[in-house]
Amino acid sequence: MDLTQELVDMAKGMGASLTGVAPVGRFEGAPQGHHPQELLPGAQSVFSFGMRILERVMDWPNVLPESAFYPPDIRVEALRLMLYKKSGYDIINDRLSTIALRLATHLEELGYPSFFFPTTNTGLPEHLMDFPGLFSQRHAAVRAGLGEFGLNNVVVTAQYGPRIRFNSVITTAPLTPSPLLARKTCDGLDCQKCIEECPAEALRALPDAGADRVWLDPAARTDWAACRESQATSDCMGRCLRVCPAGRSGGSKA
Repeated sequence: MDLTQELVDMAKGMGASLTGVAPVGRFEGAPQGHHPQELLPGAQSVFSFGMRILERVMDWPNVLPESAFYPPDIRVEALRLMLYKKSGYDIINDRLSTIALRLATHLEELGYPSFFFPTTNTGLPEHLMDFPGLFSQRHAAVRAGLGEFGLNNVVVTAQYGPRIRFNSVITTAPLTPSPLLARKTCDGLDCQKCIEECPAEALRALPDAGADRVWLDPAARTDWAACRESQATSDCMGRCLRVCPAGRSGGSKA
């Protein structure tokens, strides 16, 4: 069996919703220390994969509108921490790391040095939270053709919009590249729902964001400190993903 297809089958068999391959040449111009070949000498490919978030989990603020067990003043906090953060974040990230470990181990057993980074900086000490990840899973997904950057500063896919999380495996294996995205999946400057509905005003479009161009690099900036502060005190966690019309029935990019 073709090795690329074997990895696709393995990843999807473990729960991945989307998969794609980016050759390392697509990372030309990456910041120092972030190019795959700097992280793994001899790297040829980055195998990217994502797992979707369940729609009802995304709609967490509207679950249990009234509950005898959780009074109104703590209902939002309970749903945010016990439903969305667990089912829409922690569990998915753990599964993505498990898939990455399995794929990287399999590749190394075939003689191709490979490795991966954890999916997120969440849980790190506060003084490390404002630093970028050691490797950009978002850039890897976009360069593997799985989506484009949205104004919410995450990857927007045709199938699930931005309601999907990603990980990737950097490998020396010469995998078959996936085509880059040819059509926009983010309505971008014609929509801006994510910007308009952010209570922290943490998102802003960059002035050089071309309205009709597929955004292979971020077209917006996020004030992460303001974002985290707002998430801790309101029901906005995931709102910029939830309000995006892409990947939904009736949405222009479904």
